[in-house]
Amino acid sequence: MKKLSQKISDEKKCVIFLTLTIIMGFLLFYTYGGDQNQHQGILRLHVIANSNTVGDQALKLKVRDEILAFMEKQEDLKTAEDTRSFVEDNRRSLEKIAEGVIASEGYDYPARASIGVRYIPEKTYGDITFPSGNYEALNITLGEGRGENWWCVLFPPLCLLEEGTEPGDDSLTEEERLRLKWKIVELLH
Repeated sequence: MKKLSQKISDEKKCVIFLTLTIIMGFLLFYTYGGDQNQHQGILRLHVIANSNTVGDQALKLKVRDEILAFMEKQEDLKTAEDTRSFVEDNRRSLEKIAEGVIASEGYDYPARASIGVRYIPEKTYGDITFPSGNYEALNITLGEGRGENWWCVLFPPLCLLEEGTEPGDDSLTEEERLRLKWKIVELLH
């Protein structure tokens, strides 16, 4: 009789274990896989300062400006995939640009460039709001990377926009701006 009750107990343990494993699998899938897939076609730029000192924070913005100037020259980047491939192929060049700015400002620490998925808070560009969530991003980490960071959208190219401005630059026609806006809205939904 004792063996029968022990056998049932072992069977219950197996069922409970299996049920918990299935639940954990669903949670992991929807927590990580679902959110990453939701923001495909968008590549963000994330610049992380060495520290929160005034100098390191100002340096972060100078590095940002040089990285964006370099990326603006790449006129053949028409998709997120093109942009990602370019960034991956030019990762060391991006690091050298950042390190050049760091050295020119009298600082002595490295810069690291990588592509990875990061959680990014909600951000508004003009009348387009990017929801918080996991996005693929080019991450430029300066020094120890312990300071406040700066985010933008590298593709579609919205990095130079400040909050409250219209998407696009002055060289875009109204029709091109509208097409860019609809493309972004499409990517977000």
